[in-house]
Order: sequence, then structure tokens, then C-alpha cells
Amino acid sequence: MVFIQSCSHSIIQLMIGNFSVLASLGYKLIKNIMQNVLSILFCLSLFYLSVTSRVKAYVTVLQFQGVLLTVLLVFPFIGHFSIYALVLPATLFFVKVILIPKYIKKIILDLDIKRTIEPTIQQITFLLIIIFSMTIIFIISNVLSKSTDIETIPFASGFTAIAVGIFVIIYRKKLIVHVAGFLVLENGIFLFGTAVASELPMMIEIGVLLDVFVVVFLMGIAINKISSTLSGFDVTALGRLKD
Repeated sequence: MVFIQSCSHSIIQLMIGNFSVLASLGYKLIKNIMQNVLSILFCLSLFYLSVTSRVKAYVTVLQFQGVLLTVLLVFPFIGHFSIYALVLPATLFFVKVILIPKYIKKIILDLDIKRTIEPTIQQITFLLIIIFSMTIIFIISNVLSKSTDIETIPFASGFTAIAVGIFVIIYRKKLIVHVAGFLVLENGIFLFGTAVASELPMMIEIGVLLDVFVVVFLMGIAINKISSTLSGFDVTALGRLKD
């Protein structure tokens, strides 16, 4: 009788252990799938950014990317939920989805900025540059994933966003669009970080958030000052300024 009870107890413990392992594997699988899906959506937003000609569309893309990054930051904390784990995602959502887009929209309205982006190269050329860069980055990321511990799709998507942000700054005239390009670049750094490590140190991420807010705030002030002396509102006019 004692032997039967002992065996039953062992079987129950074994079943509980196996269930825990399966639950852990299931969570990791779901997490990886969702991370890849959200990263693909992030990449699609970059494609939209490369073909749109409206300034407000850039703000919409920034809000969309902010939502995606917020969801990505929530996933690592699902397994060990706490109220403190929600501080960073909530802060990220407030800054990237509400505060910064609202501030950029205010600048657009107050300064009566033209609604078109006024590119320095044709849209089709810009799109081809993005596609070529994305292809190269994904190939390199796939090669790196075989020798290092990285998530290929989030890693490549983040790196692509960094490249797209730089291209926006280079190939767009308007200063307000340059601000959007910088924020796309910074979003890419966030996504890049989630691919390299599942959980970045909270203080580092909060510091990055504060940096973004300060940079956007200062650039907004600079844009307001520049707009009072320039009839246009694009970066090419800066070349005509003299001390």
C-alpha cells in the first residue's frame, strides 16, 4: 500500500514537472512568434514610410511603431508579472504614442508647415534604396544568427529601421521630417535591443526615453526659432544663413 502511494506520488510529481516544462516551452514559442509578427509589422511600417508623401503620415507611423514596441516590452514580463514591470511599457506608450506625436502635430499646425515631405530624390528611388538595404541586412542577420544568439527577424527589422531613419534624414528636406527620421532610428535601436537581449536594463531604457524626449524638445525649440527667420521650412534653406 505504501509502495502504491509512493508510486502515485512520483507519477503526479512527474506529470506536474512535465506540464511545467511544456508550459514554459509553449510560452517561449508564443513569445517568439509574436515577436516575429510584430517585427514584420514594424518592417511594413518602414515600407509605408518610404512611399508616403505626407508629413502627417510620418507621425502616424511613429505612433504605430510606438504601440508595437510597447507590446514587445510587455512580453518579457508576462512570466513574472509585477506592477513595476508595467512602468517602462507604460512610459514608452505615453512618450512615443501620445506625447511626442502630439508635440510634433502642434509644431506642424503652429508653423503652418506644408503637408508634403518634399524629397530630394524620387520616391521610387528611395523605395529601391530601402528594399536593397533591407535585403542585405536580412541576409547578414540570417548569417549572424547561426553563430550568435540573436533573433533574426527582430534584429534585422531593428537594424533596417536604423538605416531608414538615416536615409530619411539624408534624403528629406523638411526639418520636422528629420525629427521623425531620428525617432524612427531610435525605435530601431529599441527593437534591435530586444533581439540581442530579451530584457534590457530598465535604467538604460528609461535613460534612452529621456534622451529622446529632450532631443525632440530641443529640436522643436530650434525649429521654432529657425521658422521665424526662414520663409521656407526645409533644410536646404539653412545653407543661406550667415553669421
